[in-house]
Amino acid sequence: MAWTLLKKLTKADIRGQAGKMTADVQARQLLRQAVQVAVSHPAPAEGWDPSIQPSEVLLGILSSDIRLAVRALRDWTSALHLPFVIPKSRVEGISLITSLSGSVYIKYNAVSQQCYVTGYTGKDRGVLVTFGGTLIGHLPLGLFDEGMEHAPPSLEG
Repeated sequence: MAWTLLKKLTKADIRGQAGKMTADVQARQLLRQAVQVAVSHPAPAEGWDPSIQPSEVLLGILSSDIRLAVRALRDWTSALHLPFVIPKSRVEGISLITSLSGSVYIKYNAVSQQCYVTGYTGKDRGVLVTFGGTLIGHLPLGLFDEGMEHAPPSLEG
């Protein structure tokens, strides 16, 4: 059920129709539950066996602002029980992420705990998740803290 829903969302996203699947509170609750199941259960017929090697979870966070991106990273890693890592800047000439302006793309690897941020000129926004080689998304940035109830994370590394 979880994988079916997540694959359906990904196909809808490719067609530009994912908004219909994230428009209401109940639909987003189902997506939250599906993501939390998928992180520890391999996709059927995908060949990923998390018991053989560390489960690779990759996050790609596309946001219009570094603060929103880091907040989404914090919320997603917390919800998936992954270590939170402040991203390092890979923008030439900018070493502090607080100095970044405009749209950003955070790339996070749960196994290596590498996390970095680059500038982003695309129009997409949201979270791409890869579970053991299966790409899902774009999912909403604020899926795990819709009311922004948690205090913003510190951007200091």
